[in-house]
This record gives sequence, C-alpha cells and structure tokens, in this order.
Amino acid sequence: MKSRFITNYLFLSLFTIFMASCTKDNGVEIDDDGESDDSGEVIVTEQDNQIVSGNPALNSFIIASKDETMYTVDAQTGEETAIYTFPDLTDFELLAGYKDGTIYVTADDNSINAVSIGNKSLLWGQAMLKYRFSSNGVTRPTCTDGVCYASGGSGVVVAVDEISGNLKWYYSSDTDGELDNILNDNSAPAIYEDKVYVFSDEGFISDLPSYMHILNKETGNLIQKVELPHEVTGTPVFEDGIMYLPAENLYAIDLETITTIWTLEAGRAGTPFISGDKLVVNALPPRQTIRSALYCLDLNTTNIIWQIDTGVDTLWNPLVVENVVYSNYDKGSSFPGATNAKPFALDLESGERLWYNEDVSVDYSPVFANGILFTYGHDLFRTDDTDNNVGLLTIDANTGETLWLNSLFRFGAGLIPLVVAENGVFGPSYYRGN
Repeated sequence: MKSRFITNYLFLSLFTIFMASCTKDNGVEIDDDGESDDSGEVIVTEQDNQIVSGNPALNSFIIASKDETMYTVDAQTGEETAIYTFPDLTDFELLAGYKDGTIYVTADDNSINAVSIGNKSLLWGQAMLKYRFSSNGVTRPTCTDGVCYASGGSGVVVAVDEISGNLKWYYSSDTDGELDNILNDNSAPAIYEDKVYVFSDEGFISDLPSYMHILNKETGNLIQKVELPHEVTGTPVFEDGIMYLPAENLYAIDLETITTIWTLEAGRAGTPFISGDKLVVNALPPRQTIRSALYCLDLNTTNIIWQIDTGVDTLWNPLVVENVVYSNYDKGSSFPGATNAKPFALDLESGERLWYNEDVSVDYSPVFANGILFTYGHDLFRTDDTDNNVGLLTIDANTGETLWLNSLFRFGAGLIPLVVAENGVFGPSYYRGN
C-alpha cells in the first residue's frame, strides 16, 4: 500500500508550541486563562465588519428533544412546540434527519422512526430486524434519495423506505454474519455515490480488528471488507473520489483502489471539514493524551498552514463557513466526561482569532444556519437564576454574542440541533441529510 506521511518532525515542533499556550506570530492565542477582558464581555477582533453573510430570517425552526418528547423550536423566538412523545425511558441517538415535514430518528429500543410535524404523530416505526431491546450500539439515521440507513445494537445495518418504513435490505457486520451478537458495534452508515460505508469495531471484546464494510447501496450486498489499522475516531468525509478517514490517524484514501494517499499522524483525529483546498480537523498530536489542537492543512501539499491549541482532549467537529472556522476550546471540567467548552471563530486563511466567548460554556460542536450558531450550553451571566441560564441557545455567528436561550432544554436534551430553513436543512459538520 503506497503511503506518504507528514513527518514526525512537524508534530514535535507543534508540541513545543502547544506547551507554550499556542502563541504564534500571527497573533493567535487561546490559553487556559481565557480570553475575556476585564468587563467579562465577548472579545471580537473585527467588530465593525461582518465575518460571514447570511439572513437569519430564513431560519424557520429547530428540531430538538427533551427526555422522550420531540419538539420544534421557533428559530426567531426560541418558543417550543411539542410534536410527539415516545414511550417512557426512550433515548434518542444524537442527530435526527428531516425531509418535507417528517422527522427521522433512531431510538435505543433498536428502532428507526418517522414523526410527522404537521399531524404530530408517529408515521411509522421500524425495528432493526426483530431485536427490540435497549442497546448502546444504535446509530443516527442517514437519510438520502428516499432511503434511511442506520445500524442497530446487534451490528445489523438496515435500509428502510422513507415513506413507508418498509425494510429494503439488511447486512450484519458480525464476522460470521450472525444477527444476535449484541456487542458488535458499528458507526453510522456513510453514503457516497452508489455505495454504503460501514465501520465496525469488536476490539473491546476480542482481538478482532476494526473493519470497513463497503456495501452496494441498492441491495446491501458486500462489495469489499477492509481491515483497518485502528478503530474509527470520527466521521469520514468524502470529496472528489477520496475518503478522509479519522481512525486514530487521519487517512486520505483513494476510493477506486482503496489505497492510502497520505496520512496525518495523530494520537486521535476527529471529524475533518473540507473547504476548497483546505482541510480543518481537531486532533491530538502523536503520543499526546491530554492536549488537543485544531489543524488547517493545505490539501495540495498536505502541509500544515496553521494550528492552535484547543485545550483538553475533546475532539470537536469544526465547521467552515465562507472564510471562517467555528469550533470550541475546552478548558476542562471537574466532572468526568463533562466539557467546559468556549466557542470561537477563526480566519480560515491565517488562523487569526475573530471572536471568542468566555462567558458561554457549550456542550456540542456548532451548527450554523444563515448567520446564527445553534447549540446547547450555559450562558453564565445571562440572569441571576442559574437554572434559567442553561438550555438550547443561539449565538450570533458574526460577534459571538448569545441571542435567545430556551431553558426548557436545560436537562434531558437528547438531540443535537437540526435547523430547518427556507434555503435548506442545517446540522453539524458531518450532517448529510436530504
């Protein structure tokens, strides 16, 4: 397999920069002490200029959830409307799908479901084969071209019709093709052209490696099964016949030959985002287990253009809009598994900071729609009532300032915001819906 590596020397140099709080000649600096001024306000580098275009009035509503209930939330006012309540103790996979008034969502009872917003009713629910039991292996749905694809807790990938919910085909990623191995775990199916790509991991119960399963999109038949060097650590991105696969390292893979073109070495790489001839990705440097960094690579040369420290090891999903990179800096938390993430915007060309909000702590990577960022989090000083400062919130993408906040979603929120607008449907960087 032909492979071209970005040298370890570069990473050793970068590591030295990280330990110095990532202060660079271009003026980028985001360190552990935060970046707010004495008044505690948002710092904005270019206050007099819009950094991205977009008409917020085009945003219609957000798809959200609390506990077992699906909601729509008015994008202008933040007012919520209950749509449908599932049975008690139902947990949703983090991201829903949407098309023409219908919400598609997977649940931990090993099912994929369609909910009508207009009728506020369940249109259909399809078990992933006969296995309806609570499981940690259920993936979010990927809906495209009239079909929804998802994986269930038994490692079975299904394709169902968007309108009827009828099963079109299924495929088991189990080594022996069995359907009852509940510990087999898949990533969400990725669709590109006429193929479905599924990534399975059984390493935590055996010595078996991770695999990439390439399936026929129409039939679900296996085309090729490829052993991977590491388990997948983010969502792959497909561009011009190349798959950018985060599997500890970040691999650029030629989809025709399934050979590696180049590799970005990393302790762990997250989901990349491609904008023109640049790739932005959050990763841990090699042999690093604590600090993470945001990289911008030139895809023509694979050289690193710039990099900044992003705090502790949470791998966020950066989003690029026009010439602006949106992501989070995680300052760390005293609670295991929790985050203390501060949103920021950078110039794509230089890595120069455009704004950084020290007074907001967010839970997820940003969702951008028409000049507005959508997420869940804590607007620390919004009011004197702490409970009312946490929930679904919006941030001005040009200034970093919070706009409205709905505190109904302060606890029990289960879905990453999906924004339905007059000009499309907007989700996190890896959203690939209708």
